[in-house]
Amino acid sequence: MEIVNNLLFWLHFAGLALGGVATFGLPVVGRQMPMATAETRPVLFTVARGLTSLGRAGFGVLLVTGLLLFWLKWNGNAPSMAWFGAKMALVLLLLILLIVAGLTSRRAEAGDRAAGRRMPMLSAIGVVLLLGVLLCAVFAFN
Repeated sequence: MEIVNNLLFWLHFAGLALGGVATFGLPVVGRQMPMATAETRPVLFTVARGLTSLGRAGFGVLLVTGLLLFWLKWNGNAPSMAWFGAKMALVLLLLILLIVAGLTSRRAEAGDRAAGRRMPMLSAIGVVLLLGVLLCAVFAFN
């Protein structure tokens, strides 16, 4: 069973890497939007959609492997359930943020300038939430 847990943990880190690429990459792309010409905006939106797809895939892998690890490796009981609860609350907030950011991004791509101005704030919140999830995970399982 240890090999299964190790493989799940490896996949969990792969999901984290995918999510991290999106979380930290999207603000970089977003900072280019205000200066982009009409010709380069579609390219930036294509890059942003690609990063978003990676982030969604990573989030899915994290959810599935996290739940499996929680039950298979930790028998449904983290060493610190308070930190685990905080981590899961932040994960839920991150999921909500991903949905809101996806909808806002579509509006921005369609030309809604107000939606475009909200994207940097949503990106910053995503970075803070992801870092909070990682911090809570360290305290929950270490």
